[in-house]
Amino acid sequence: MSVQEGKTEMDIKDLWKRVLAELQITINPSSYNMFFGSTYPEKIENNEITLICLNGFVKENIEKKFFSLVQESVNRIGKGSFKISFIIKDRTKEQMEPAKVGPLFENISSQQTKKSAASAVSKESYTKSNLTPKFTFETYIMGKNNQLAFAIASAVAQDPGKVYNPFFLYAGVGLGKTHLLHAIGNKILDEKPNLKVIYTTGESFTNELIESIKSGRGGGKYTSYDFRDKFRKADVLLIDDIQFIAGKETTQEEFFHTFNALYMNQKQIILTSDRPPKDFKNIEERITSRFESGIIADIQTPDEEMRSAILRKKRDDNRDNVSNDVLDFIAEKIDTNVRELEGAYLQVLTYVKAFGGEVSVETAAKALGQKIRSETNKTINLNQILKTVCNYYSVKTSDIKGPRRNKELVIPRHITMYLIQELTKTPLVSIGEFLGGRDHTTIMHGVEKVEKGILNQEKTREDVINIRKELSA
Repeated sequence: MSVQEGKTEMDIKDLWKRVLAELQITINPSSYNMFFGSTYPEKIENNEITLICLNGFVKENIEKKFFSLVQESVNRIGKGSFKISFIIKDRTKEQMEPAKVGPLFENISSQQTKKSAASAVSKESYTKSNLTPKFTFETYIMGKNNQLAFAIASAVAQDPGKVYNPFFLYAGVGLGKTHLLHAIGNKILDEKPNLKVIYTTGESFTNELIESIKSGRGGGKYTSYDFRDKFRKADVLLIDDIQFIAGKETTQEEFFHTFNALYMNQKQIILTSDRPPKDFKNIEERITSRFESGIIADIQTPDEEMRSAILRKKRDDNRDNVSNDVLDFIAEKIDTNVRELEGAYLQVLTYVKAFGGEVSVETAAKALGQKIRSETNKTINLNQILKTVCNYYSVKTSDIKGPRRNKELVIPRHITMYLIQELTKTPLVSIGEFLGGRDHTTIMHGVEKVEKGILNQEKTREDVINIRKELSA
């Protein structure tokens, strides 16, 4: 079919669908979904085709990595020579709706309909799975540092229990292992809603086991049988920070039998940790040997190019008015992990909001204050931060560490979590232990609450700035 000037919009849609069908065979599924899943043809005039991308990150990656493939496919299928350009634009309501296509694409339409129905069903079991919806493969940025982990995770999500079982993923703090773990679970629930997916942490697994033992002895409702029934009947079990079971004999015994029960029934097991199995101490060899019986992958620290890509996607998703020069500057200065990188980006935006001016390399340098920040990290400890926050809000340190959830305690508790994580780079698990034995996901939630508050609430922004000044003084 030749596509020339004067053809209808339906012809353009048909051409692009044929191009996508070809690209889907050529490109790996994760890249195809991430970069072409939402790309749409806007118009064709004088053999010039304009394609819509939802954000700059998608546009840059297609132009850099896949442009020649797209160009070749369009020219061959359209039987002509076309000039292709990509623009960033929100799709219209009509473009969001599925196009009416011929028999060649009826199967695709049918699959999409089935997938929508599956998604609706999966919502019923979503709460029980304990997954976070925002962590998906589509929102995960793949680079050299995580390519192998991403590929294995994608394969596991496509066919759980059949390949790469168990899957053991390890990485330092803030490098995206939790995101990838949730992405696997979300993908499985989306496409196979009948499967029972359970996400938990090593700490939660331990605490739930202890609670079941206590409840059973006291005649409570939640017994050890209920605990075993929950985890051993899972189709997919995802455990984050498995290193937490180190030194806990009863937990290790229960985990050992849970692992065996699932593995023997070809159920998928996925585990994450901050270290490889060979570096574990106080975990029985019979357990670490099972970690090593499947496939092991790690996530390295992202390089500067990858860090810039992460910041550009964050900017485009939030529609922030920040130039690439500023993002490249932040990526150059922050080389630790993704969480620290995004924290630095937020810090620059907060600084500009607080003190005015434009977001430039100069203001970014002032906001990050590399030299001051480095010296501050060396001298400030967790107790100093906790004490300063408590003095500022006139509350007791014992109350911040305690279980009470009064409104007057929640805000200073969250700000303590945020400042400790930002200023000392202490792992979330360690922060949780310092603040009364809280789960690392609770710390993550508290940090995110303050980050949002800094951007949207003047009071939170002022409080954080004032406490930081007191700490610096």
